Amino acid sequence: MAYNRWGMSNEESQQNKDRLITLAEASKIYGFKQRYLSNLARRGRLKAQKFGRMWLTTPENIETYIRSRKEMGVYRDDIQLN
Repeated sequence: MAYNRWGMSNEESQQNKDRLITLAEASKIYGFKQRYLSNLARRGRLKAQKFGRMWLTTPENIETYIRSRKEMGVYRDDIQLN
C-alpha cells in the first residue's frame, strides 16, 4: 500500500480531499485570504456551496482551482499541491 508524506494511504488521502471544509479552513490550509476565496465562490470560479452564512468546499475543489490557474500561467509559487 502506498502512503503520502502525512502517512495516509492513497485511499485515505482521497477521502480527506472529498471532505467538506469551510473557506476559513481552506484559507489556513492553502494560504489564501478567506475574503478572496469567498469572492471566487460567489463569482462561480471556485466550486463551493453556501449553507446559511457559511461557504463550504472541498480540498479537491481548491486544488482544482489552483491547477487551473497554473495552466493559465497565473499562480503563486508558494502554494504546493500534493
